[in-house]
Amino acid sequence: MIYIYHCPMFKMASKDENNIFLNKINCEQRFAKRENKEYHVFSLKCEDASKIKNWLHIEKPLPVLIDPESFEELKNKKMNWVFDKEKTLFGCIIKN
Repeated sequence: MIYIYHCPMFKMASKDENNIFLNKINCEQRFAKRENKEYHVFSLKCEDASKIKNWLHIEKPLPVLIDPESFEELKNKKMNWVFDKEKTLFGCIIKN
């Protein structure tokens, strides 16, 4: 089972014309804690989260740290976050 959450920084994607883009961050690095707050960690480009120097914070609907390059690729696109049954961020759905 997968869970799909709309991210208000991006446009909502419909369920019929979707492309799934997988989170490339290593599974053991997909969560991070900053200032007593837990974040999901997401990148379309990098597998090793420690190699990314500056993370962007997305607070809603769920807190996500995203690398700047992935953010630039996704901004202004219709998308939703996709989580697995363990509530780990494993990708996003983008409508063309």
